[in-house]
Amino acid sequence: MTLSELSAEYVQEEQRLTRQIERFLPYAKTLSGDARREAYRKLACLYEMRRDVRMTAQTLAHYYDNKVQHRVYHNGGLYFSAKN
Repeated sequence: MTLSELSAEYVQEEQRLTRQIERFLPYAKTLSGDARREAYRKLACLYEMRRDVRMTAQTLAHYYDNKVQHRVYHNGGLYFSAKN
């Protein structure tokens, strides 16, 4: 399996999570009290999973690009200073 094929599978997973969120959100809005709080907690988890899947798909799709953003630890002096 190539990185682009793996990226495509992550994109499909993102789409599946989006559909799941779209189906669950109207139901969550009808609830109240503890049930509503639990439903929104589940929605928060779904949103977080979708974000992580999207970021992984983008990383895999652009793994060999030269324009990939540099990680913080490559030049930690820009982000962490001894002045604090």
